[in-house]
Amino acid sequence: MRMRSLCFALCCQVLCVSGDSGDGSRTWARFLKLPYPEDEAFLYDMFPDDFMWSVGTAAYQTEGAFQKDGKGLSIWDTFTSAGNRGTGEVASDSYHNVHRDIHLIQKLKVTHYRFSISWPRIFPNGTVGPYNEAGASYYINLINRLKRIGVEPVVTLYHWDLPDTLQRLYGGWSNPILVDLFKDYAEFCFRTFGDNVKFWITIDNPFVVAWHGYGTGMVAPGIKGDPGLPFQAGHTLIKAHAAVWRLYDNTFRQKQGGKVSIALGSHWISPRNKSKENIKACQCSLDFERNNSQSYFSFFYCAMLTRFVVFQVETIPSQFNDPNVYVWDKSGNKKPEKLEGAVVPLRKTRCGDYASIRYQVSRLHRMHITHFQFSLNWPSLVPTGNASHVKTTLLLYYKCFVSELQRANVTPVVTLWHHTAQQSGLPAPLVKNKGWQNMETVQAFVAYARLCFRELGDHVKYWITLNEPNIRDEQKTFLEGHNLLKAHALAWHVYDEEFRRAQKGQVSITLHADWVEPAYPFSRNDVEPANRVLEFRIGWFAEPIFGNGDYPQLMREWLQQRNNLDLYDYHLPHFTEEERKLVQGTYDFFALSHYTTSLVFEEVEEKTQYNTYLEVHFIPDTTWLKSPKRGAVVPWGLRKVLNWVKSRYGDVPIYIMSNGVDDDQTEMDDKLRLYYMENYINEALKASVLDGVNLRGYFAYAFDDQSDPGFGLYGYIHDEFYIKLSLGHYRKIIDKNGFPSPTAPKQDCTPEPYSCPGCSVFFTKKSMITFLCFIGICFVITVGLVIYYSKRPGKRYQY
Repeated sequence: MRMRSLCFALCCQVLCVSGDSGDGSRTWARFLKLPYPEDEAFLYDMFPDDFMWSVGTAAYQTEGAFQKDGKGLSIWDTFTSAGNRGTGEVASDSYHNVHRDIHLIQKLKVTHYRFSISWPRIFPNGTVGPYNEAGASYYINLINRLKRIGVEPVVTLYHWDLPDTLQRLYGGWSNPILVDLFKDYAEFCFRTFGDNVKFWITIDNPFVVAWHGYGTGMVAPGIKGDPGLPFQAGHTLIKAHAAVWRLYDNTFRQKQGGKVSIALGSHWISPRNKSKENIKACQCSLDFERNNSQSYFSFFYCAMLTRFVVFQVETIPSQFNDPNVYVWDKSGNKKPEKLEGAVVPLRKTRCGDYASIRYQVSRLHRMHITHFQFSLNWPSLVPTGNASHVKTTLLLYYKCFVSELQRANVTPVVTLWHHTAQQSGLPAPLVKNKGWQNMETVQAFVAYARLCFRELGDHVKYWITLNEPNIRDEQKTFLEGHNLLKAHALAWHVYDEEFRRAQKGQVSITLHADWVEPAYPFSRNDVEPANRVLEFRIGWFAEPIFGNGDYPQLMREWLQQRNNLDLYDYHLPHFTEEERKLVQGTYDFFALSHYTTSLVFEEVEEKTQYNTYLEVHFIPDTTWLKSPKRGAVVPWGLRKVLNWVKSRYGDVPIYIMSNGVDDDQTEMDDKLRLYYMENYINEALKASVLDGVNLRGYFAYAFDDQSDPGFGLYGYIHDEFYIKLSLGHYRKIIDKNGFPSPTAPKQDCTPEPYSCPGCSVFFTKKSMITFLCFIGICFVITVGLVIYYSKRPGKRYQY
């Protein structure tokens, strides 16, 4: 909290004290001159003659007809269909009632009507191509009718209803590619409707779009958990607005004579008293929410200083990378000014400059863990996708982090590529170039892997090439999976041939491995669907790497049969003999993530639970414990999947790279996680001791709630970390190395204390230093007493 307060105060100095143009702090000073409180003042006067009296709507709130006449789905259609809010599938049905709406607007006697265009009604997939004529005709008709009754249209290009395809393909506004796509869409609107529209709004309330769409998850697309994503989305929104404004200014303004701006939402905040400090704080609060290009990003950058990027840490020791000398308030403007001609030599950046690393490592050390797995941020480390253009500051940060982990006796386990449902994990230029469908992405990944092996390999002995590439959604094609396998294999061979002898590390891939159980084990009709799911989910990547070098036979036969029946058009690629040799055997261990278990059978009951692609129905057992996000809590499912791997691939070393459950993140007493952790780890122990599974390690998920809210062992509320009950329990399991019998002798497994740089002498010579401190204190007290009594006046006696 102290760090956040310091950051907020710094922001106030930068944004509010400077008194730059648009200084809102003068607003409160102006109201101080009123004879009574400003909210009670009443003015008898009139607005200018050309004042705009208006009424407004948004497309999703009013149009309805959500799949009518070729309209594509928007993120709000998807968001509300999941039960998050009331659906707008019908709304007030404006799409079918333009005449009624025009009549009502005319009766209101307003001068302007603001409405928004639904992007997916014009371009169903979000990208420019053949446009939807019916959608365009709807807006042309609406605008013409407004003009006929003397009402000027005010048109919003984006009022939160992004085409769902752009969210699924690119991660929505978190991806810079949206700038060009939004510009293309806006150009069509200007060209098609612009002769009759004189007022344009590019984006409505971008603060809500970024903060609550990609941060809190309160509005579509409902994403939460990644603390950096709202800032990334906000950055894209600002650039998109600017690109569209300049497009209109350069191409359409002269002919159409219109105006373009952005609609910013804001609260109001009033200081308790009119002190300078309170006014500055109020102004900063408004600056933050108003989201203008200067204050919004200045504040967001300031706030980022206290957060952890990749694992969300500030990676720039800025006090050491500026050689200039500054003088404060040289011109009376209360700003630092550069002293011309004066420079200081820069010393080389040291690991100790990254204060956040020591804090992060100390928290890890308190958990008593032996290994820590984390992912590198490929897009941040190599933004262009070209490994020769690396961000050296971030690379140095990673070097420092892994070296500090080693000093604390924590072994780093590093993942090169980690995607999420919202982000591809790829540099933007590679995403734009069809991502994993393009072999150029494979080559770029291999070059990036070589860079990481070379720069970090002296401190990293466990590498994961790809994390959970076998999670398949509707957008991931088998071609992408094929290229992901080749990317892993090529990276593995790079390490094996160029780095293994010197660095002596190990490399593998992590596969998502939730278990599926036949709903009725005695029925062969359900055993077969369960095997099918396992082959498609795990065998898809496991068999080529750990097995015979090709996709599972069941998988090929199933897809071939359905393609022959014209049910699907899924074509599983074939490995050439060279590719088969390239992929087969590219592992040093089997890494898997596991969270839950589900039951499967072939009959269709509920379409929402039926997977038409695999022709199976997923259901949970109603007696199982449930978690909000990860489904059922079924500890024995972990033991079964471990035995499945052993039965398929022999005595391969296995690491459970991720296992955890979400719980109420506001509760320190996370009892569900205690139960989950205790029983899942015990099932892993059974697999090892009773079943002979070669289990080598277990990684609890997750480290803290900042990386994934609700899953952390460290809680995170109001910018403060706190230790949950489950962390202490996990630490006890680690210290006991499992679950020893109550009668077994106790062992002290407490690790050596982690020392910060320069502090090792204190921990290694603690006893001697304590003794010397005691002697020193005694000496100081003795000297003090001698001086005191030597200067004290003698006693005087009266006779």
